Amino acid sequence: MQLDESPQKIKNIAWRRILNSHLDPTTEFVIVLDNGNVGFGASPQGETISIFEDRTTRSDAGGIVEEMKADRSLDRPVTQAELDGYLGERMKRFGRNNCWALSLAFFNASQFPPSRLWETEGGALKFPRLCLNVINGGNHAYTNPVLSDFPEYLFVPRFDDVRRVIQDHAAMQNDIRRRLASCRRQIVNGNPVHCFDTTANGECIMFLQGVLDHLGLEGDYDIWVDASAGDLWSEGSYRFSITDGTVRSADELVGYWMDTINDTGLGFLEDPFREVDRPAWKSLAGRQARCKIIGDNLYSTDPARIVSGARDGLTHGEIIKPNQAGTVTEVMHAVEVAKGWGQIAITSHRSISTESTFLSPLTVLGGVRYMKIGPLYTDYSSVLRLNELIRLTGVNIG
Repeated sequence: MQLDESPQKIKNIAWRRILNSHLDPTTEFVIVLDNGNVGFGASPQGETISIFEDRTTRSDAGGIVEEMKADRSLDRPVTQAELDGYLGERMKRFGRNNCWALSLAFFNASQFPPSRLWETEGGALKFPRLCLNVINGGNHAYTNPVLSDFPEYLFVPRFDDVRRVIQDHAAMQNDIRRRLASCRRQIVNGNPVHCFDTTANGECIMFLQGVLDHLGLEGDYDIWVDASAGDLWSEGSYRFSITDGTVRSADELVGYWMDTINDTGLGFLEDPFREVDRPAWKSLAGRQARCKIIGDNLYSTDPARIVSGARDGLTHGEIIKPNQAGTVTEVMHAVEVAKGWGQIAITSHRSISTESTFLSPLTVLGGVRYMKIGPLYTDYSSVLRLNELIRLTGVNIG
């Protein structure tokens, strides 16, 4: 992804409070350039937060703006990389989410309209394979909620025809909702969730296999489980507290995942262990070749951690979440590092989102093959990102 690195003079920085997808106030920064361009930036956030992310976001945005206005180093024109370097030096003081919002605001002012980015070398931009969130578990199960210790289950196409993927998605959602309608329900963390015949998490995978079989799609899609296992860690063990209450050591969880992969043919497994259980990660990734082991919280979009994990054979791929990186420059670096080390790079939305579509140009201009996307029927921010992909690639969806 090549940026226009022409230096731009910042004329003014302001801020305001807007709403995110959970109707919580969040800070949006506004950057005005000398040429009259205006850019807005606000940070999303996740519900399953890694140990490497900000747990809270500094709320005195006015203080950050005043400090930046008073800093004489911003009196000259700066490039995206220079501003991001400035923010990187102040990351601990400003907070990673605020730095991301400021970096994104400058990007939106200096790089857009997107048509400036369409003129890339090598011809047309390629549409990524959409990883479709279809059922949800854990403590934050909102769309097609099911009883599970794991927060997300997805379908991943094995082909590149996005028009067909969108059509299949509609059929999948209709079949899933029809099947869930006959399930009994119980309350988990205030959310009514659907229950299967047993409490085993494997029931969710079997359910999705049944959907694929019924629709004649069994050879066309892989199933993906996001375990977010850091959330399972309690008192020295991994606890399946939502379902059957069982407790496992790291070695026992490796065995559990090996059995799950062998029994179900699982295609992708995200965050099967907590961030610091590196021996368990390496053991699982090294013992099987069928399932792609994906690091999300393990790496938190940090290039140095990606290099370390790839070198040690912990994963086959990683999730790229822009606000985890903290700046536009750093997230672009994370994508290039992942690809350079032969890892599968997968861009991803956050569960608590804004209307930003930055993920779309990052994905196609960075040559990223996969993009995680929220449930399209209930998460309109995902539709916004999908529409931006359509504009950037020129794909005809009919």
